[in-house]
Amino acid sequence: MNITQIENNLQQLVKSFNKDSFIYDFLLAYGLPKASITRLQAGNLNLSKTPGEILWKKKLFFKIAGDEDLHDLIENTRSNDKVIKHSPRFIIITDFETLLAIDTKTSDTLDISIIEITKHFDFF
Repeated sequence: MNITQIENNLQQLVKSFNKDSFIYDFLLAYGLPKASITRLQAGNLNLSKTPGEILWKKKLFFKIAGDEDLHDLIENTRSNDKVIKHSPRFIIITDFETLLAIDTKTSDTLDISIIEITKHFDFF
């Protein structure tokens, strides 16, 4: 998948935004295998049993924030033993208005309005 395709996929994601399927649509936008995403949705690949969280070994930790401060939440997640144990490449926290992300390999961070995700497609 090339950069143009990813950017177009993310534009479609923003246009047809759905909170329930956001993370799965996001992963599909980057060309991850549909079969893997289906297994993740079914819970087979999700190592977190906490509602609103996805922990995919060596790939991703995703959490939907409630009333918590997003910045505190991402810092606490970064040092969480459960998360560290499974070494996700990306940690993503969102309240569906703001999206925070950390690339654990490079230590780069992202703090954007979720609708600006198309402008930062190269972060992931």
